[in-house]
Amino acid sequence: MYGRIIGSEHIVVTISSTMGLIIGLSHTTVMIFFFSTLRRSECFTTSSKFKSSLQHRNNFLLASSPSAVDEEKSRPTPPIPFRDENAFVLAGELPDEADQDDASPPPIRQSKLSKNPLLSPPRRLPNPYGWMRDDSRTNTTVLNHLREENEYTRQMTQHLDGLTEELYEEFLSAIEETDYTTPAAYAGYWYYSRFVEGLSYPIYCRAPRKEGDLYHPPINEGWNEKCDNPFDMVPLLVNEEVYLHLPEMASTKTYLASGAIRVSPDDKHVAYSLDEVGGETCQLYIKHIESGKERVLYDGDELLEGDGSIVWDNEGKSIFFCTLDATHRPYRLYRRQVFDNEGNYIDDKMQIDELIFEEEDGSFSLRIMKTFDRRHLVLTCSAKESTELHYIDLERSKDIEDSFGEQLVCISKRLDKLCYRATSCAGYWLIQTNNMGNTPNLSLKACRVGEENDPSSWLDVVNTENETPEVMFTGGDGRSLDGVTIFSPPDENNDAPLAYGVVSGREEGIPRIWILEFAEEEINDATMSLKASPLHVTKSCRLEFDESAYDCGIGGNRDNTLPHVVVSYDSLVTPPSHIAIPLSNPEDFEARRVLKEKQVEGYDKELFGCERFTVKSRDGIETEIPVSMVFQRDSLKKNNGNIPVHLYGYGSYGASIEASFRSTRLPLLKRGVVYVLAHVRGGGENGRPWYEEQGKYLGKKNTFNDFVDIARWLTDESELGASDDIGRGITNPSKLSCEGRSAGGLLIGASINQAPDLFRAALLGVPFVDLMCTMVDSTIPLTCIEWQEWGNPNEEEYHDYMMSYCPMQNVQEGKTYPSCLITGGLHDPRVAYWEPAKFAATLRHKSTSPGPILLKTDLDAGHFAASDRYKYLKEQAFEFAYLLEQLGVV
Repeated sequence: MYGRIIGSEHIVVTISSTMGLIIGLSHTTVMIFFFSTLRRSECFTTSSKFKSSLQHRNNFLLASSPSAVDEEKSRPTPPIPFRDENAFVLAGELPDEADQDDASPPPIRQSKLSKNPLLSPPRRLPNPYGWMRDDSRTNTTVLNHLREENEYTRQMTQHLDGLTEELYEEFLSAIEETDYTTPAAYAGYWYYSRFVEGLSYPIYCRAPRKEGDLYHPPINEGWNEKCDNPFDMVPLLVNEEVYLHLPEMASTKTYLASGAIRVSPDDKHVAYSLDEVGGETCQLYIKHIESGKERVLYDGDELLEGDGSIVWDNEGKSIFFCTLDATHRPYRLYRRQVFDNEGNYIDDKMQIDELIFEEEDGSFSLRIMKTFDRRHLVLTCSAKESTELHYIDLERSKDIEDSFGEQLVCISKRLDKLCYRATSCAGYWLIQTNNMGNTPNLSLKACRVGEENDPSSWLDVVNTENETPEVMFTGGDGRSLDGVTIFSPPDENNDAPLAYGVVSGREEGIPRIWILEFAEEEINDATMSLKASPLHVTKSCRLEFDESAYDCGIGGNRDNTLPHVVVSYDSLVTPPSHIAIPLSNPEDFEARRVLKEKQVEGYDKELFGCERFTVKSRDGIETEIPVSMVFQRDSLKKNNGNIPVHLYGYGSYGASIEASFRSTRLPLLKRGVVYVLAHVRGGGENGRPWYEEQGKYLGKKNTFNDFVDIARWLTDESELGASDDIGRGITNPSKLSCEGRSAGGLLIGASINQAPDLFRAALLGVPFVDLMCTMVDSTIPLTCIEWQEWGNPNEEEYHDYMMSYCPMQNVQEGKTYPSCLITGGLHDPRVAYWEPAKFAATLRHKSTSPGPILLKTDLDAGHFAASDRYKYLKEQAFEFAYLLEQLGVV
């Protein structure tokens, strides 16, 4: 069965409703239109006059290719979805007729703060597969198409089932299926989660902690013994108590992801949120730990849904949470009292929500947290380039009658280009700020709590340990600041500092941790050009480790009164460990205590090696692009320019791809594949300028150019230089694959468009490839927020530039492309499923490829793939099996 378009008559349809079917009748034709939430910003045009046979209603969009079947009957034929060359969406100022709808307000075309003119007249963006969009995720035609794509992928890869199972078993052998997280101290308990062989989800546990204990007691013998019933596990610590059992909850579900899990201040209850679809909308629950009685929270007659965040007040009577608007943006902060003054649970119908704050600007979203010292609730209103923080003193709120909304205190009102964070420290706010864009990285300032006012009250935090005081974190190029965690252990001898600060950031391109000691006194030094805060640093130490390149960060710390900080550490060849480092003596390696190391069965670190080098970019200013590479030593010794290489990248939002250990890479490395990480611009590897100044807006193409330049270096096709000859010419295009997820999928899409003959295969996970059609439409989740990341294609300033690299709009006609495996999640709110679906169809239609273009959509998951750890590993094994075949390794 297939559909035919007869004649050349055109109909323009402007719709602002949900999925539907329009049937237009005339004397000679039946005109059928399936449409998928076509908003007023989308003008859909198509040729009409279809064959008048309603028996083809569900299949006319999916036209098979008889010629392809005749050529190779034994080879499965990919689905060929209906393509309307006349369909489009509008970018720019909408015409008046597109705004005529009384049902809802006109769509937003640009942010309130933007001063850029809209495109006028508007421009058409081709959208031939626009019918694939169905916001409801229920249209049978669309779902059937996705199922046909999945079936085609299965048929094309079923010969790899044996290899997939082999890789899956190797994954399992490299992890401890029965395992636990490092126990973390808080108040009277040790908190940890457990994994049991055969169970897909973690079990959240706690065990009593003796007063004064700094480290958890010995692990029970036999804790990891296999039981006939996996639910019957031997306790890890004495008197272990399970307070949340996700495997039991997931037993009847196809997807389950936890949001927040918060134990009440009185230790009696746990409040938690669950996403049971993958759409990142969570339902809220409260459970009495001892009895196990669980209560679902309601909003009237409906289940209460939110973004997943939960914070308890300090009395354990009320919770704070955020709800989502129609575009999936957290925009309202509520407080709900769930227990009365006697500790009794309040009946559902009697619970009242107090609206504390509502964010009306669509480019801002809300986030809530409790400070590490548990004193303040912090509300962050953030856009990509502006921040506004409010706080409530939870200790003071117990003694006053003002509403919580009236208790909100603003640290600084939002200002254009002002981004900041705040950490509570001994009566001060430690402010990490970009100084309204005047410093390339974040600087460290301070102000007293209650004296915030505005940025003019924020004073520099200086280091006085040397003869001449100096600003600790200036915001300059050399050192970037990511966050500060404050510890205040008891001062038994009256000689401890006011507080310890554990600072995470970057220096020399890799993650760093500093330990600071704080004191309070006025600083009046003639050498200081700026007035310094009384809160200052008297001693500082940057943590050092044995390896020259690694990944480190703040580990599972819950108690701010401990005299040590737990940090996580790993590298490309070193499995993860958690290390307790004494705050008073962080330089002493002997005083460090390894709390837990990941065990990888059969792994011999000496057989593997890693390198870090740079490749020069093509930008004319000789920018050095960092590259990390991990390999089995024997593989690199055989360098003949034919080594299989897998190149991974991301390059957006200032997120860094760290040189960290992944046991799932081992099957590739053991089969001779060299794994390369491209630290391209748009990430945060070289500080915020690597992102803010060189990897977003009108500098975004640097990201793709960097990736292609690294690929050319690896294949020895580059005329550019590097820090040395490491990695140069170790492979060729027939042995080079690439991978990226989400915004990294955009990177891969743009890179294979730029150099389709440079790669043999590409993995695109939930790829953001329909940049233009998505970013013109403010009804799609996250669009308004993302305008400050990519630019707004409705505006003259950005339209042409974004159009020039949008993967969907730049697939080259008739070019040979690499084989592609493209994945999506039906319930993904970040990158909608139709983006990978449309891209797969576009690649097949326009390009030529000796290998397959495969689409695999998980109909039970969202952006982050399977929540079931075993299913996740099986999906990873499937992707690697595909990859190994394409590279000729198997």
